[in-house]
Amino acid sequence: MVTVDRWQAAQQYERSYWENFASQIADGSVSQMDWYKWRADNLAEKLGALGLKRLTSGRAKVIEVGCGPIGVAGFFPAAERVAVDPLEDFYGTNEVLSALRNPAVQYRKGVGEALPAEDGRFDLAIIENCIDHVHDMQGVMRELTRVLKPGGVLYLTVNCRTKLGFVVHRALSSLRLDPGHPHTFTPPRVGRLMESHGFDVLSTSVESYLKALREDITSPQTRARLKAVLGISEFVTTAFGQKR
Repeated sequence: MVTVDRWQAAQQYERSYWENFASQIADGSVSQMDWYKWRADNLAEKLGALGLKRLTSGRAKVIEVGCGPIGVAGFFPAAERVAVDPLEDFYGTNEVLSALRNPAVQYRKGVGEALPAEDGRFDLAIIENCIDHVHDMQGVMRELTRVLKPGGVLYLTVNCRTKLGFVVHRALSSLRLDPGHPHTFTPPRVGRLMESHGFDVLSTSVESYLKALREDITSPQTRARLKAVLGISEFVTTAFGQKR
């Protein structure tokens, strides 16, 4: 758990990012976030490969935590879609961002540590690129367990670092040199977190650190090259867990 002040700083960083992104969409300098649809399609494919096509038939109930302005749930086939984010007041009133939403999704303001949802209601929980942004990740995991049905599936992705990168990034985060990410992960930590909260890990995939390092070294951005020098280049870990 981090301090409330530290979490609030991360939230302000997140809001500033999306305010800038919305401005870029409005002036036509960036696309309108087709990324979310691509992620939803990718998730459906992965669930099918795990023998979980029942979750992609359009009959499942799905909740997404830390959905941002649109969320993967906006494009995922489901009978019920709930998307929760602490910045919902901002996203929902931003004309550019809210115009991109699917009206079939129930967007709710809330934090992962106290989800505005019933016990045991959902078949699938999505928490993508979010668990390292929260105030209390243990509290968030308890809530995800609470709202999932027995046998429900958790889909989690998070940017990870090597063991050395973990140590360096923790120091930088405590100094608020990376204000948006209060927590740091390695791939093994992801699995331990899921198992400690009553999930059997069905699948884990880890992207290449060396690829991420090469991309940072050759990036035109000074910040990316600095990450490579410090050894904190991040790579995505994706995990599926089933509630016991």
